[in-house]
Amino acid sequence: MRICVLETDIPTDEMKAEHGDFPDMFEAWMSPAMPDATWDRVAVHAGADLPQAERFDGYMITGCRHGVYDEMPWMGPMATFLRHLRDAQIPVGGICFGHQIMAHAYGARVEKSAGGWVLGAETYDDLTAFAMHQDQVQSAPEGARDMTGSARCPIGRIAYDFPALSVQYHPEFTAPFMQTLFDHYGGTHIDKSLTDAAARTLTQPTHVDDVARDFAEMFRTARTGQP
Repeated sequence: MRICVLETDIPTDEMKAEHGDFPDMFEAWMSPAMPDATWDRVAVHAGADLPQAERFDGYMITGCRHGVYDEMPWMGPMATFLRHLRDAQIPVGGICFGHQIMAHAYGARVEKSAGGWVLGAETYDDLTAFAMHQDQVQSAPEGARDMTGSARCPIGRIAYDFPALSVQYHPEFTAPFMQTLFDHYGGTHIDKSLTDAAARTLTQPTHVDDVARDFAEMFRTARTGQP
């Protein structure tokens, strides 16, 4: 199975040198659940053309520092591409911004949460994962079959009635990378008291393997009709 990661952002050079870039993180996180998959990438944020949809068996969309309301030049074409994937029944998964732009493309409202930042380990129903966001999906998109979330993020996961699945949290992020993000953004873009409090949650156990299996099942079902 050939999976293409649509990159909508990139870590700083220092972060990338230590932790890899976002497609590296996706592959490391997902490979145990999809050992037969091969991985490619397209740097959409850098102006690379979106691929012909049928070239790959499925797609994953990364996180991004921008919101869908920022209307970067590549966002409109990506929303159109996502609607084409839906119509062609080609599976797609989204993480954080990927979750948001999928919901946006399918008719939902996405904006900054009145509750502010969600940082660190967050429990969504019965699973825990790392989160770092203030934008949230605020309404149900067309085709939403199942939505779950947390008290601070009510729409944290969306499963669609076509082959698409997205989550607001970051199952691909490790605790060391989260700490690097907090060190980088705390006191500049985010109040340091918030990042310091979130850093204390990074020792909590997470369920990222369960999330990987959730995505893997979506991709396998779309391809074979069998979970």
